[in-house]
Amino acid sequence: MSATIGPARSRVDGRLKVTGAAKYSVEFEVPNCAHGWTVESNIAKGKITAIDTKAAQAIPGVLAVLTHLNMPKFKSAPKKEDRGGGGGIRNEERFPLSDDAVHYAGQYVALVVAETIEQARHAASLVKVSYAPEEPLLTMEAAVKKAEKPKMNRDEKMQITKGDVEKALKDASLVKIEQTYITPTETHNPIEMSGTIAVWEGDQKLTLYDATQYVKGVQNVLSRTFGLELENVRIICPFVGGAFGCKGAVWMHVLLAAMSAKVAGVPVKLHVSRRNMFVGTGHRTPTRQTLSLAATLDGKLQAIQHVSETLTSPVGQFTESCGARSTGLMYESPAIRVEETVYPLNVMRAPGECPGSYALECAMDELAVALKMDPVALRLANHADNHPTKNVPFSAKHLKEAYQLGAEKFGWAKRTPEPRSMRDGDLLVGWGMATATYPAHKMSAAAKVQLRANNTATVQCATHDLGTGAYTAFTQISSEQLGLPFENITFELGKSDFPFGPVAGGSNSTGTVGTAIHEVAGLLHKALAELAVKDPKSPLYNLKADDVTMVAEGRIGLKADSAKSDAYADILKRAGKDAIEVQSEQKPPEENKKQAFQSWGAHFCEVKIDPLLPRVQVTRVVSVMNCGRIVSAKTARSQIMGGVTMGLGMALTEETSYDPATGLPVTRNLADYHVPTNADVPEIDVSFVGEPDFAFNPIGARGMGEIGITGMAAAIANAVYHATGKRVRDLPITPDKLI
Repeated sequence: MSATIGPARSRVDGRLKVTGAAKYSVEFEVPNCAHGWTVESNIAKGKITAIDTKAAQAIPGVLAVLTHLNMPKFKSAPKKEDRGGGGGIRNEERFPLSDDAVHYAGQYVALVVAETIEQARHAASLVKVSYAPEEPLLTMEAAVKKAEKPKMNRDEKMQITKGDVEKALKDASLVKIEQTYITPTETHNPIEMSGTIAVWEGDQKLTLYDATQYVKGVQNVLSRTFGLELENVRIICPFVGGAFGCKGAVWMHVLLAAMSAKVAGVPVKLHVSRRNMFVGTGHRTPTRQTLSLAATLDGKLQAIQHVSETLTSPVGQFTESCGARSTGLMYESPAIRVEETVYPLNVMRAPGECPGSYALECAMDELAVALKMDPVALRLANHADNHPTKNVPFSAKHLKEAYQLGAEKFGWAKRTPEPRSMRDGDLLVGWGMATATYPAHKMSAAAKVQLRANNTATVQCATHDLGTGAYTAFTQISSEQLGLPFENITFELGKSDFPFGPVAGGSNSTGTVGTAIHEVAGLLHKALAELAVKDPKSPLYNLKADDVTMVAEGRIGLKADSAKSDAYADILKRAGKDAIEVQSEQKPPEENKKQAFQSWGAHFCEVKIDPLLPRVQVTRVVSVMNCGRIVSAKTARSQIMGGVTMGLGMALTEETSYDPATGLPVTRNLADYHVPTNADVPEIDVSFVGEPDFAFNPIGARGMGEIGITGMAAAIANAVYHATGKRVRDLPITPDKLI
């Protein structure tokens, strides 16, 4: 098999999207659909003492006003996170409008349902809520007495100890650095806000058009919270306009939409406003991370200590590991210690590898400066062939090639190491680099295929396309595995009616669903073989079906002699069948504890800064990734470009600021919360190295949804230091920090 599946295909859903024909969840037309509008708390902690809804109820068109005083009770639902088994994810475990308690600013305290969205919004503005405020916990310092050090996070250790870190850090013969790095709260802002349309067909059947990364998870949670049979809950989401983690869980608006539709007796659309995306769908926790490194004069690490502090919410424990997912695996060292502390605050809650790698990769750059050593050479000196804390070899790791190709394409050899030593006219020029990494996750999935006698096929799985190209990638995998032309495949996703697909998170979808496609393709070929070996007119007549496999496009044949073969279409026509259908089983993924599976990469970037107006402009990026087999070359490149762009925002612009008096975000729209635009993003040169990782799965592909962002902010921060001589350790790097 080649390192890439087929040619670089354009997106199969591209025309639908650019013409506006692709329907997103809240765009579906449902007859007699009413609209919901929420009322949010303006305190961070306390009790609701009174709610006056009389004025709201008097507005023409208002169908219902729900508060904790009249909200029907929900039934049970899974409390713990489930990342792929089908139970669903509820990061906020408390049910909406369930009592008079306020746990965070922006918590939904009422919902108005009206015939039009204008009526609902106006009526919601007339709801008067009185509170008895309590002193909220809004900072790590305030919550120090409630801090915890969890031992595990989703089956992974959070507190790690290897060797004697203290001894190495006290060794006077070693070169040491110790610094603290801070990342702020960041809020995901996909183009498509979250939203749900809830439609009841009688008391026992519910359909949701929901903007989600996990149709099967939503189906499970809603069936349990309303006491419905699983098959009587349908979730439909054919397209997602970006997600970044905020659409993986069942947030409160989903439950509110379903319950309000039941109460009002009509379908209800509840579209989360941009303003409420900052309070109602989670966020990335701020972090404070202290890195201590000790190395010999030739750059060999002798100790790495990573102490991180993050936040969680009082209404749902969510932990985003930083140190364990970066320092715990990136570099070889005889002594490694990771300590993670979590603080529950009265605020609501993308991968921990992202802030974790930012801190570690900045610390590695500072160590390189202290050693007067090239940053790439330092990383090569500490390259880990085996997992540093699990002591098993990495599978198909080609990070050294990523460093080499990235350095060559970027021209790294021309870099002069002294800060402020490179210029372009009056502009300071800085070059920086960092390592990227993300684990290779796989979950359980199933798939169904219908092969027709005209040599076309439809493949189905309840998976998702977040805008990343999954439709195209799964069509390419299906084409290869089934043995049919790309143009003959229709891949369908985004419906809970289809065979099980996991949450589209943790960069697992390509590897997981690709494996399910591989399995169902094998079942299809077996079914065709069983027809052929019983058919006297087939060249495969009287052979054993187990000795037959796909031997060419559209043909199965004898494994030992591919000349003996038969065409799919001929087999079906002779059997008098217009089509044949098979489905694989959902089963837990196979575990391989003898190897570690991780994707890798290297970012190189250039910044230019006017010393009189120290605004950082990223002018060039080279990213080289090692993600196993590349399924869809065109969309894979776009994936990494997207991650790099998000890393640019993390480094230079993104920060959600909170009012210390109320706990509410003050940057609550895209005018105040700054994300990179076209003018901020330079040309991004993306390449891939390595080979298929068949030890990981039968298609050899690891995910790449999140690896593009890891390390990017550090590469920019390191380039800024090289340009200016100023080390900014608290993101984002805004001009005031460089003056």
